[in-house]
Amino acid sequence: MNYRPIKDGIFKSNKFIFLFVLLIIFTTASVAVACTCEAPSSAKEGLKRASAVFTGKVTKIYRPLLDRLGISGSGTYRVIFEVTRFWKGSHSKSIVVATRLSGEACGFPFKEGKEYLVYVADQPVLDVETGICTGTKDIADAEIEMEELDRLIGSATKKRW
Repeated sequence: MNYRPIKDGIFKSNKFIFLFVLLIIFTTASVAVACTCEAPSSAKEGLKRASAVFTGKVTKIYRPLLDRLGISGSGTYRVIFEVTRFWKGSHSKSIVVATRLSGEACGFPFKEGKEYLVYVADQPVLDVETGICTGTKDIADAEIEMEELDRLIGSATKKRW
């Protein structure tokens, strides 16, 4: 048998390689979008917009398995809180909240070992989410807001466990 080499076949073409590289770049690149939202102007508004409001200490921050494996590029992290007080929502010892860890992505930059006043977003999503758009803040910046929440709800329920 006589085989003739392919001189100008599609896979030898520089155009094909160039188009293939462009296709890969544009289908795998993610678009950077800055956060555009307005946080609640008061504890009353935050309470109304939230499905849960609590204070808690961050015990662990981790990326979901699919993100760690590179299968999903959600950019979200799971933050586990040991709940110390709650004003609204489920009264449990701990809660796992999803967020991105940067304000540019509307997330909140939680740090392990620190305590926060957390407003959980009241929206139909798969995860319990929070971020800068909900009014979540460091506990050191939340004293006046917690007093307002106490006035609105009555004294906050302290953990009973």
